[in-house]
Amino acid sequence: MGIISVEGATSLSVPHPSQAPALLGGTFITPWFVVDDDRTKDFEKASYHEEYQHAYGGEDGYGEGLVEGFHLLSLLDMLCNRSLWCEGPWIAWNYGLDNVRFVSVIRTTDPFRVHGHVREVIDRGDQGHLLVTDLRAEVRGRERPGFVATFRVLWSTF
Repeated sequence: MGIISVEGATSLSVPHPSQAPALLGGTFITPWFVVDDDRTKDFEKASYHEEYQHAYGGEDGYGEGLVEGFHLLSLLDMLCNRSLWCEGPWIAWNYGLDNVRFVSVIRTTDPFRVHGHVREVIDRGDQGHLLVTDLRAEVRGRERPGFVATFRVLWSTF
């Protein structure tokens, strides 16, 4: 499925990576997204999740269609780079995650989107700027988020 709607999506951008400090305090919202069953199975295969027994499904688990937490986190790069970007020559390096919490289950049938807030922009000299963003995954029709995390991305020029 992938992106199902850009309704309510907002973005933040600057013309050149050197202007990243202007993004401090800004917010963005990614498009609505749904993970499809085939890609969930591909992720489980690629990450070897299908090789051990786990209680994701069935009566004792979370039920069918659960999207594994690390699968959700792997989507952040793709989702956030559509909403927080630069027009000039740049590359956004995934610099890591802090304080990740999986708050409620996200299933393959659940549309979700990510709300982001640029908490900090750190000048790294010749390396570029490190953007620290607080993220919250909104699940359509639910009060509790699917997950919250702090995402670090290093914007550098070629």
